[in-house]
Amino acid sequence: MSLSTRILLGLGLGAFVGLFFGESASVLQPVADIYIRLMQMTVLPYLVLALVIGFGQLEAGEARRLALRGGAILLVTWVVALAVIAAMPLTFPEIQSASFFSYALVEPPQPFSIPDLYFTANPFQSLAEAVVPAVVLFSSMIGIGLIGMKGRDRLLDTLRVLNTAVAGITKFVVSLTPYGVFAIAAVTAGTMTLETLARLEVYFVTFAAASLLLAFLILPLLVTAMTPFTYREVVGASRDALLTAFVTNNAFIVLPILVERSKNLLRERGLLNADADSAAEVLVPILFNFPNAGRLMTLLFVPFAAWLAGSALAAGDYATLFVVGVPSYFAKAQVALPFLMDVFELPHDLFQLYVPTTILTGKFDSMVAAMNLLVFALLGAASMGGFLVRDRKRVVRAGVVMVAALGVVVAGVWLLLHTTVDTTYRKDEVIRRMQSPRREYPATVHTSLESVPRDAPPGEGSTLDRIRARGTLRVGYDPDNLPMSFFNRDGQLVGLDVELSQALAETLGVQAEFVPIDWTRLPALLADGTIDVMPGMWYRPNWFPSLRLSNPYLQGTMALAVRDERRREFARVEDLRRSEGLTIGISLDRRQVETSLRRYFDGSEIEIVVLDFWRPFFEGEHPEIDAFLVPAENASAWTLLHPEYTVVTPQPDPVRVPSGFGVALDADDLLTAVNEWVVFATSEGKIDRARNYWVLGQGAEATGPRWSIIRNVLGWVE
Repeated sequence: MSLSTRILLGLGLGAFVGLFFGESASVLQPVADIYIRLMQMTVLPYLVLALVIGFGQLEAGEARRLALRGGAILLVTWVVALAVIAAMPLTFPEIQSASFFSYALVEPPQPFSIPDLYFTANPFQSLAEAVVPAVVLFSSMIGIGLIGMKGRDRLLDTLRVLNTAVAGITKFVVSLTPYGVFAIAAVTAGTMTLETLARLEVYFVTFAAASLLLAFLILPLLVTAMTPFTYREVVGASRDALLTAFVTNNAFIVLPILVERSKNLLRERGLLNADADSAAEVLVPILFNFPNAGRLMTLLFVPFAAWLAGSALAAGDYATLFVVGVPSYFAKAQVALPFLMDVFELPHDLFQLYVPTTILTGKFDSMVAAMNLLVFALLGAASMGGFLVRDRKRVVRAGVVMVAALGVVVAGVWLLLHTTVDTTYRKDEVIRRMQSPRREYPATVHTSLESVPRDAPPGEGSTLDRIRARGTLRVGYDPDNLPMSFFNRDGQLVGLDVELSQALAETLGVQAEFVPIDWTRLPALLADGTIDVMPGMWYRPNWFPSLRLSNPYLQGTMALAVRDERRREFARVEDLRRSEGLTIGISLDRRQVETSLRRYFDGSEIEIVVLDFWRPFFEGEHPEIDAFLVPAENASAWTLLHPEYTVVTPQPDPVRVPSGFGVALDADDLLTAVNEWVVFATSEGKIDRARNYWVLGQGAEATGPRWSIIRNVLGWVE
């Protein structure tokens, strides 16, 4: 069997093993890791040697021609890739969406530094850390320095011998590809969940369709339109490299294979001269570090994120996306995408969706990158070797086929997505269904202040004595304070503050008794013993004279809740300070925030409207309010119920607000006990677990074991 056939066989067997054993297939992860590392082992030495040899054997004029023609080829591939990326969002169906709070929502955009990426003070450190752009630049400069130098042939001959040895090692490792592919496919098929696929199906489908179109039609047609090679020859030469790159999610490790296959194709056609050989050797490793078609494919995530956020990019936005996006992709996508999402003022929390997508999309963009690099090699060799075909009819015919194929793919994907994708909004049900993830604590829940029994007047005992004599810790709650305290669809009082208060009561040896509060009467309710503690109180100076606050257990971030279509107006502090006539809603006593708010807006004319709470704003009862001041953690939960709203934390320097338990002024013993419990609960991880569940939504949707044949079909394991 050919190598391609054995790779496909390994892929199929691996997928079957993963589906059969499910999560147990992850035991093959070490085998997959070993294979990937073996493939990576020779790539950096190959890059250094290929670039030094490739440039060093050129004359100055040849190097200039190679740079100019390589740049032209790069621009052509950019144009076709960006055209496909711009067309695919036309297939997206209409949708409404929202998400739980994410720390990415309040984090500043990641910095992007060209000097750190390309210019190194220590090339050996760049080699050790695999900073590929810096290694390529350094190696290229060494090779360029050899141009025209006397005695260079002695060094180049030695390097060619070493390069042959590296190529031999690479060939051996490539022969192991079917086994490595088997392990990778088994682990992926055994661990990837259907929920991940379902949540991002629109992105996966459009990404896969665009990638297949580029890899198997558009990019090969670029070669056949301008060289003597046939479509079958181009695709045939790329099969092994494309399959390996697809399965391993890595185009970098197939660079030696691509150079070898391109040279074999040139040799078979009798076209392998010195100029063509140099072009193939040099262009592939150099242009790998430029944004190629595969790397640019992930630009599609930006219009997808905009669509998912309910604010699709306008036609004019694509010019900005490409002008800003292509240079930013000299860095990794993990750096470029947050920067681009910040440019379009998209919620940063959507970037968290990108990470799991790479499990699948990484395979497709690696495949496209591998084909693109082969295109660089063949077109560069044709241009430098003198066998570039200049036939206008041939080019026009290829262009017509490309445009027609793009139209067919867009129409087909549009029909597929609009007929199969369920865009019904269900996130509101997710939060309404949330249950306490821990065992049930016995508790009493009052729904009105009138139902709370009155204690006898305080005697000689302390507050803790009174609580223990009563047998309950009375905890204040606001039923609309999602996700801190609210009633789920089963009528149970749940939330972060509810869970922590129950744990506090258990530590004190009593039951929790929850009492609804009126925020304006809160100090009096604490003073007269109607409630003993009030969780989730912001540290504001207005509270200090009338109650005491425990050590903080949660660090919140103040944000503005706004309608989706207006989020860009509030994304930057400088824009807010230039605005006039904004109406800002608050749920606190005006004295608590007015001074700070006016200082924040730096003299801009704003009107402040005070509501008892933010629920009426989200329910649309106050259209005159432009934005509502509310912690991002709370606002994110409310957008799940009302996805027409979004959360904005104006950058830079979002305002942080700590929260703690409030107690009465004279409750020293209770305050000491609460502070000690906060320290204990923090060190034990109790607070982090509760925050991850209720605020970040981790585990809000219950998931069972990964589906597998051995469990779900044969029933051999529980």
